[in-house]
Amino acid sequence: MKIVEQTKSLVTVRQEQVKGKWRKSKKFYVFLFILLLMSILAPVFAIVGYQAYNANYHRYLALAGVGMQNLRTGANLLERLAQDPLDAGTIDHARLEFAAAHTTFVQLDNGLESIPGIAMLIPVYGVRLQAALHLASTAVGLSQAGVLGCSILDILVSRFHDPLRTQGHGLTMADFNTIDQDFQQMKVVLDQAIIAAHQVQPGDVQFIPQVGKMVTTFQSELPTLRTWLDAAGKLLPVLPAMLGIGTPAHYLVEVLDSTELRPTGGFIGNYGIATFSGGRLTSARITDVVLLDHPYALTGQRIPYPPAYSWFPNYLAWESWSFRDSNLDADFPTAARYGELNYQREGGNVPVLGVIAFTPALIQQALAITGPISVPEYQETVTAQNLVSLIHFHQLGGRAAGEGSSYIPSPDGHSSERKRFMELLAEHFLARVQQLSSSAMPQFLHVLTNALRTKDVEVYFNAGGAENVLQLLHLDGTIQSPPGDHLFIVDTNVSPNKANSFIVTTVNDQVAIDEQGNAVHRTTISYAWTLPGRDYGVHLYRDYVRVYAPSGSTLSAQDGWHPRGASTAFGCQVWEGFFSLIYGQTLTITLVWTSYSVAKKDAAAKTSRSAAHVESAGDAPVRGECDR
Repeated sequence: MKIVEQTKSLVTVRQEQVKGKWRKSKKFYVFLFILLLMSILAPVFAIVGYQAYNANYHRYLALAGVGMQNLRTGANLLERLAQDPLDAGTIDHARLEFAAAHTTFVQLDNGLESIPGIAMLIPVYGVRLQAALHLASTAVGLSQAGVLGCSILDILVSRFHDPLRTQGHGLTMADFNTIDQDFQQMKVVLDQAIIAAHQVQPGDVQFIPQVGKMVTTFQSELPTLRTWLDAAGKLLPVLPAMLGIGTPAHYLVEVLDSTELRPTGGFIGNYGIATFSGGRLTSARITDVVLLDHPYALTGQRIPYPPAYSWFPNYLAWESWSFRDSNLDADFPTAARYGELNYQREGGNVPVLGVIAFTPALIQQALAITGPISVPEYQETVTAQNLVSLIHFHQLGGRAAGEGSSYIPSPDGHSSERKRFMELLAEHFLARVQQLSSSAMPQFLHVLTNALRTKDVEVYFNAGGAENVLQLLHLDGTIQSPPGDHLFIVDTNVSPNKANSFIVTTVNDQVAIDEQGNAVHRTTISYAWTLPGRDYGVHLYRDYVRVYAPSGSTLSAQDGWHPRGASTAFGCQVWEGFFSLIYGQTLTITLVWTSYSVAKKDAAAKTSRSAAHVESAGDAPVRGECDR
C-alpha cells in the first residue's frame, strides 16, 4: 500500500510540474504573439498615421507661414517705436498682428495635438511632428506675450503722450496694477514658450531652412530674454515710488558745465530738484550751487575728502570737500552717490530717489526743436549757437554784464545775483518745452535718448532694480573693465577756467602683440589749445589725468606729464599725472605700457595694429572746473 501511495504522490507532483511549465510556456507564447502582432500592425498604423499626417501637412505648413508672418510683422512694428515711441497707431497695429498670430498658432497647435500618438513612430516625420508640436507651443506663447506687451505699451502711451506737460492725468495705481498683472501673465507664457523651445533641436527642423535658422537665433537669445524678464520683475515693485505714483518723487539735478571738465561731464555750477507725479514732470527749479556750499562752509564744518580723491585739494578747495566737487569719478553711480551724500551733509532737505545730470549739449539740441528762447528780463534771445557764451557772459562777465555775487540770493528768488540769468533761462526753456505740440514730442524724446547714449544726460537711481535696467541698457555710466584690451582716459580741469571748449584732444594708441599674446602699447594723448575764445578765469590750463587699463598692466615709460602715482580702481590699473598748458601751446603725453594675455598666439603675432578699445570720459575735446 505504501508503495502504491508513494507512486500516486510522485505522479501527482509530476503532473503539477508539467502544468506549471505549461503555464509559463503559455505566457511566453502569448508574449511572442503580441510582439508578432505589434510588428505586423505597427507599419499598418504608421502608414495610416502617415497618410493622415501627410494629408494635413501642407495645411499646417501654410498655417505656420501665416502665423510667422503676423508674428514677424508685429515685432517689426514694435521696433519702429524707437523712431516714435508715442505712436499709439503703431502699437494698435502690432497688437492686431500678434492677436492674429496667436489665433493661427492656437489652431495649428490644436491640429497637431489631434494627430494620433502612433504618428510619432513614423520614421523621419515622427521627429518632425514632435518638433512641430514644441514650435507651435513656443509660437503660441510668443504671440500671446506680444498681445500683453502691447496692452502695457498702450497704457503707458495714453498716459505719457505729452509727458512734460503738467496738465493731464499721469499713471495711477489702478494703471500700475493692470500693468503688473499683464506683466506677470506675460512672464508665465514666455516661461512656457522658453521651456517648449528648449525641447527643439535645430537639426529637427532643417527641412525648412528659415525655421531652423529662427530656432537657432531664438535659442541663442533665451539667456538675454530671461535676464530681461528678471530685471523687469525687480523693477516693477519700485516703479510706483520712482514715478511718483501716489506720492511725488524727487530727483537731484546737476547742471554740468562741460567747458570746465569734470569726470562726469563738467563742473556742477547749478543744481536743483525735479519732481515727478504719476510719471509726469510737475516742477523743476535750479539755483546756484554756491548757495548750498557757502552757508555750510560758514558754519565752520568741514567734509573730508575720500582717500581716492586725496589729490584734488592739492590744486583746488583744500579746506573742505563740497557738493560742487562731488563728481570726481567718471563712474557716474559713484559720483551720484557722493553728490547725494554731500547735498544732504550741507543741508539739502528734500529726500531724493536718484540723480539726473546734463550738459549744455542737451539744451543746444533741444533748441533746434523749441526754437530760440527769449529771456525778457535781460533782453536776450538764446539760440543753440550763443547759449554757452551768454551763460558765461552773464555769470562771469563782470560789471559789463551786471554780474553780482554768488553769495547773495537774487531779490526776486531766482538763484543768486550772479546766476539769475541761468535760472530764468531754465524757467523759460522748460515752459517752452511743456508747450510743444504732440507732433514735436517724438523729436524731443529722440534728443533725450540720444543724449543718454552720448552721456550728455546721465541718470542714477537709488533703487537697485531700476539701476540694473540702466546697466542692461549700458546707460548707467559706469567705468567698464571689459575682457581683453581696453583704454579709458579721464581729464579733470583743476585750473579753474572755461578753456576746455577751445582745447582739441587727440588720442592715438599703437599696439603690438608679442609671442605670448601680450599687448605692448604706445599711447599718445595730445592737447592743443589753439582755438580762439574767451576762457574766463585763470589763463593757465591745468589738468589732472587718469588713465585706466586692464588690471595687472605695467607702465614701462612715460613722458609729457608730471607722474602722480598708480592705483587700482573699478577693476582697472590706473596711472595718474598732471600737466599745464597756455593758449597757443600743444602738449603730448606718451605712455608705453603692456597688458597681458589679451590675444591668442597666432601668425599675426608681432604685427602692429590699433587694437585697444579706447574711450575718454567725454567727447573730443574731452570732459572735466572754474566756477568757484
